[in-house]
This record gives sequence, C-alpha cells and structure tokens, in this order.
Amino acid sequence: MNRPILVIGQSHVAAIRAAARTRREAAPDRPRTRVIHSLEPRYAPEVAAEGEEGRFGPALVAAIEDQIARHRPLVASASGGNVHNAFALIRHPRPYDFLLSFEDGPALDAAAEPLTEALVRAALEKNLERDRLRLREIRRIAGPFIQLESPPPVADSAYIAERSEAYFQDRAIADLGVAPPALRYKIWRLHSHVIAGYCAKLGATFLRVPPDVQDAQGFLRIDHAGDATHGNEAYGEAVIRALEAL
Repeated sequence: MNRPILVIGQSHVAAIRAAARTRREAAPDRPRTRVIHSLEPRYAPEVAAEGEEGRFGPALVAAIEDQIARHRPLVASASGGNVHNAFALIRHPRPYDFLLSFEDGPALDAAAEPLTEALVRAALEKNLERDRLRLREIRRIAGPFIQLESPPPVADSAYIAERSEAYFQDRAIADLGVAPPALRYKIWRLHSHVIAGYCAKLGATFLRVPPDVQDAQGFLRIDHAGDATHGNEAYGEAVIRALEAL
C-alpha cells in the first residue's frame, strides 16, 4: 500500500511512533505513518462527555480531522488495549481460571477456582466503556477504520515483575506477584474477542497482531517487548508493515 497511515491511540502508539521516526530518517520520501496520542496535554480533555453520548474534546477532533484532510491516510486505532492487563496482570488473592469458548486455549489450572467465561467477560466489560467510546468516536469522525489488536502478553513472569509500570507497582505487584501466564493469555484472547465484536458492530476492521511477533505459544516475543505490557520499536515496525499490507 502506497498510502500514508494515521494511528490514533494511547500508550500503545509509542512503539509505532518510534518505528515511524526511524523509517522517516532512513527514507524521507516514503509515505509516512503519523501518530496522535489522545492523552497528550494538547488534546485535553480527551473526552468532553462520558457515557453513550460521550464525545472527544474539540482539540482532539480538530487534530484528527486536520490529518485526514491534509493526508487522506489509512486510519488505524491503537485505542485502549491495556484493560486486560489492568484486569489480570497481578496475581489475584483468590486464584481463578476459566476456559475460552470461541477458540482453543490453555487448560484449567487445577489449583484455581473455576469460573465461567461469561462471568469473567462481564467483569472485564465493566472496564471497557472508555475504550468503546473511543472506538465510536473514531468511527464518527474518520469513518471505517482499522483497530489494532493489543500486544500479546509476555510469558516470562520475572520479566514482567522487573519491568512493570508504576500503575502495577502501586498496586503491590511485588508482593502479590504476577498472574500465571496461561490466565493472562486467556484474558488477552477474551479481551480481543470482545473488542473485535465492538468493531464488527461499528463496521471497523479488527487487525490481529502480526504472527512474527509471537512465539510458538502465542505470547509476545521478548525481542519485541518494550516493558511489561507494551511492544517496542521492532513491534511497531511489524504493525506498520501489517497495515501497509492491507
């Protein structure tokens, strides 16, 4: 695809921005990938009103509309993508597990309390309203768009514990520990399934992560990981290539 790309999102756009900068320095005449990080102070408030009638703030709307008018890019979203980590990165005081109904996944942990997927999904979706609003607003402003799947979890719990962000440090990850890899993987897959459903209702395309960033079990390869929950520049480059291949 010989077309500019615009990616709108929050923390997950950092990897894409880093890769885009390297590309621009290496080949200035190449179609550019531009990024709007909706939580930057210049766009505040990100959301002017919450709930079903929620809207992006005027500065953010103006920035998106300006990019579309000037560059006519392929519009992609890296919005949200960390709710599954906030939900399940830290080991729960009362260990639980569940099975995926829509695809094969890891077996139940015999030492954990078994829950239904429906119960886990209901709890997960309680935390997704802001992300749903973001998707609705991008669709309203930009029309059909591509939603990027969030990065897979890293399998190595020690890596996560060492590189977890302040959000998780403040919630005692050092004391409680990291949740088992299989549970984190299943929560990520359930999160992706839910977001893909939202996209289908909006007429947006859900783009799975590039296969080459995953190991044989589906976890994020360490050489594509930035910290406990984000991809690095190599991950961002893989995502840009996947968008260019559409």
